[in-house]
Amino acid sequence: MLAVLVAVAQGESRDWAVPAVLLCVSIPQIALAPFAAPLLDRLGPRPIVVASGAAQVVALLCAAVFPELAVILCVLVFTASISALDSAGMLLLADRAPRETNSETAARAFARLDTARLLGGFIGPVLGGVALEYLSLSWVFVAEAAAVGVLALTAMFYPQVQWEAAGAASTWWHRVKEAPALLFRNRVARVALTGLAAAIVFTSFFSAAQAIYGVETLDLSPIGVAVLAQAFVLGRLLGAHWAGRLTGDVAYRWLLIATFLMGVGLMVPGLVHSSVAAGIGFAVAGVANAIQVAAIRLIVVDAVPSEVRGRSLSTMGTVNQTAGVLGTAGAGLALAALGPAGTLVVAGAGTVLAAVFSAVFGRSPQKAVSPRQA
Repeated sequence: MLAVLVAVAQGESRDWAVPAVLLCVSIPQIALAPFAAPLLDRLGPRPIVVASGAAQVVALLCAAVFPELAVILCVLVFTASISALDSAGMLLLADRAPRETNSETAARAFARLDTARLLGGFIGPVLGGVALEYLSLSWVFVAEAAAVGVLALTAMFYPQVQWEAAGAASTWWHRVKEAPALLFRNRVARVALTGLAAAIVFTSFFSAAQAIYGVETLDLSPIGVAVLAQAFVLGRLLGAHWAGRLTGDVAYRWLLIATFLMGVGLMVPGLVHSSVAAGIGFAVAGVANAIQVAAIRLIVVDAVPSEVRGRSLSTMGTVNQTAGVLGTAGAGLALAALGPAGTLVVAGAGTVLAAVFSAVFGRSPQKAVSPRQA
């Protein structure tokens, strides 16, 4: 994605093309993925991941052969439309993998999956930049197609407990709204998703302000900004390792703690303009974010019957993606009015308030209701 943005930013249409790329990636996941989510429970995660991977390989190779802006935008819309379902399918595969020992929990599987994704996000932009610098954008798409193909093959042979398709509901629309209804009838899941969505709106301010903060406030070189940005990634890697120890009965409590700590970690660099303070604050925020990710997944899968987990994970992704888009839209206004340091303070304070909101309105967990009750 970074290589695509850089390539588009170098073109004559960059003023509208860069926002168009970002919208092509974000909006389809919000608008289309929820309507396809029932496929997860009807077909199972393995066919979904394999089929979507194959479709993405074909689309990416088309972009490699025809690297024109219009083709790239169409490919981004197509891949984004199925990526939310694909991500939920990977989570469901991890959730339903056979456990060799009692210590093998869903949280541990989620943490390993998150660690692999973070490592890819850590290495991928570097490789994409090298390919764009010395080869061409077409080779970037070829490399991504190869990576997606490997993922599809891995999913094809990944061990999984026997899958039983969910019973057909009255209508497709009923199956679309069933998972959100179950989640939001569960008090803890409802408060957790609402509070986390509010936190994501504010943490999106951090994503927009981070690079500008490094350049304007700390006067760092581009290399210094890149190094500072990795503090958050390294924090997430450390947090993902620890988050594998979470269990469902403490997930909500740790979601609150992690959200609060993330807010504090974001506020510190906004108040103390120091590279050291920024590195520590961003690392703390990264650790907390990894715990948030693991905790909310456990809350979601524990709040619904097993046959609805795929759609519930897709619902969670849609809620989070929507919050991220709203936060990114508001980040520009915050940066213009407050500057990067002030934006970080607002991001941290809003995240802390989201944790307080969840603590006040969330009580002891209640049992998940059945689809018939919903």
